[in-house]
Amino acid sequence: MTPHRDRRVCGPECGSCLRDLAHQAAVLAAADPDLRARAEAEATAAFEPAVERGLTSPEVANIMYRRIRRVSGTDDPFQHEKLREMALAREVFDKVRPLFGDDLRSCLILAALGNTLDFFIGSERAMELIHREIDGGFAFYHDDADRLEKFLEGRPDRIMYLTDNAGEIYFDLPLYDKLTEFGGRVALTVKGGPSLNDLGRAEIEAAGLADRFQVLADNGADGAGVDWGAVSPEFVASLERADLIVAKGMANMETLIGRDLPAPVFFLFKVKCRPIQDYLHAPPDTFWALWQEASPAAKKN
Repeated sequence: MTPHRDRRVCGPECGSCLRDLAHQAAVLAAADPDLRARAEAEATAAFEPAVERGLTSPEVANIMYRRIRRVSGTDDPFQHEKLREMALAREVFDKVRPLFGDDLRSCLILAALGNTLDFFIGSERAMELIHREIDGGFAFYHDDADRLEKFLEGRPDRIMYLTDNAGEIYFDLPLYDKLTEFGGRVALTVKGGPSLNDLGRAEIEAAGLADRFQVLADNGADGAGVDWGAVSPEFVASLERADLIVAKGMANMETLIGRDLPAPVFFLFKVKCRPIQDYLHAPPDTFWALWQEASPAAKKN
């Protein structure tokens, strides 16, 4: 599975966001000011060389984050933030869930609203935005939900659900359950190690959700999005066998869009930054339900 030349790659305009991420991660990773400064400096030094390699923004973030973890000696700087975010997300989800039905579109809206959760703006602020979207009458700016429903009517055998931020899992549950109603096997796929504030097995287990899914899998990598240089062979094999990939969040979109994949991908995300606005020609803060066809060049084994 090789990348298409039109994939979204990191540019100089991403520097401010990624340097902010490095600073926040370093603060969480190291209490000692000198150690914190050294970790942040090594991370930011990796930015320009990574951009020159033509990597995606999540891949650049992963390189920077791994440097912070290595220098600080802290394996999971976001651990407490993730657990706090999950507790708050569950509380808000329990309040908003009764406002939506059980049809596919309602489940898609709930899952998309979960993508409002973002460490950069803070969990409390994100929850305010969720309520604002609901009160304002939610609508997808780009809406391929009907294409997804038509595809599901064909009863795909294998579906991969690629997760994003930890707190989103509660908003993902109705959509996950709805997908299982179309038959076949649905594999909830989390990160294979600490990946910023993304969902991993540790968070699933801490929430008591380990037995909640038909299949619980991970991608073998400790990186945001799909870090193609670090994912496991088992994950790649699962992608090659999949009939449908559902990908939550911008990082998954950035690392999957434009790639030659043997299965169609349904992206579900909120546009959160200017580079993605420019790439998609999208207004800010819009929600997308975007369908990407399978590539004829990518054949299943």
